[in-house]
Amino acid sequence: MAIPGRTPRGLPAAVDAAMVARVEQVIPQVVQVWNGHGGFGAGILWRPGILVTSAHLLTPGAHRATLWTGETFPVEPMVVDEELDLAVLRLPRPEGLPVAFRDPATLPVGSLVLAVGHPWGERYAVSMGVFSGWVTARTRGPRGVLRLLRTDARLAPGNSGGPLLDAEGHVVGVCTMVVGGDQGMAIPADLAEALVRRILL
Repeated sequence: MAIPGRTPRGLPAAVDAAMVARVEQVIPQVVQVWNGHGGFGAGILWRPGILVTSAHLLTPGAHRATLWTGETFPVEPMVVDEELDLAVLRLPRPEGLPVAFRDPATLPVGSLVLAVGHPWGERYAVSMGVFSGWVTARTRGPRGVLRLLRTDARLAPGNSGGPLLDAEGHVVGVCTMVVGGDQGMAIPADLAEALVRRILL
């Protein structure tokens, strides 16, 4: 399976090949999410028929998701948590597999990470960077604060809602925003997993 767009290069051949192979396994779990006004971002098939994306992508109106195969389906919001900037959507049929995710608390600072999304409409583009550390952001909701993963992996409009992966291809975060023009932020994957579990119980 060839990956359209950018792939991480400049690594030793064996490492490069292993990382590309892992990204290829994740690519079919990534979708393109369209809101009711023509805007778009990315999403992750977290469970069969259930996808996670960024809450800020959603607007009043119909939403749809385009899969790796090119098929497009209407999607129904199940829960939108604006404080976490996460939303869980349901597909009309059980597409996808359970996502392989990792608790980002176990990710050492300096680890290689990969962001997958559709920046500026370039479908399934991949950028590479390092996990730079944690950022604490204040929120207006009951949590009060939220810890975000920070990375220098290049993000742009269209990456929101897409996965931030470790070098093994595990989802460690959900890309959410760019700060200062060169620092990407991601919501920890364990928060997305907890939100999905809460809905499915």
